[in-house]
Amino acid sequence: MLHPHLALAAEPLAVLFGSSRTAMHRNLLKIRKLLEAHGIAIPPATTPPAALTPLHARVLAQSSDPESKIKRTGQ
Repeated sequence: MLHPHLALAAEPLAVLFGSSRTAMHRNLLKIRKLLEAHGIAIPPATTPPAALTPLHARVLAQSSDPESKIKRTGQ
């Protein structure tokens, strides 16, 4: 629900749930198809919640960490 409602990309969601960006992207596609098949639409939030600021900082910190599960493109 975080992806469609808050427009969070796969990378911050992967950090939030301790997963890889690839696995998160694959799951987001499956969830999107399931929601569409059942006619469920998740409306976007009108303003992002304050919780996104610390999440953004955590994503940036883990993206620069060489031991992180998240790998940048081309590595």
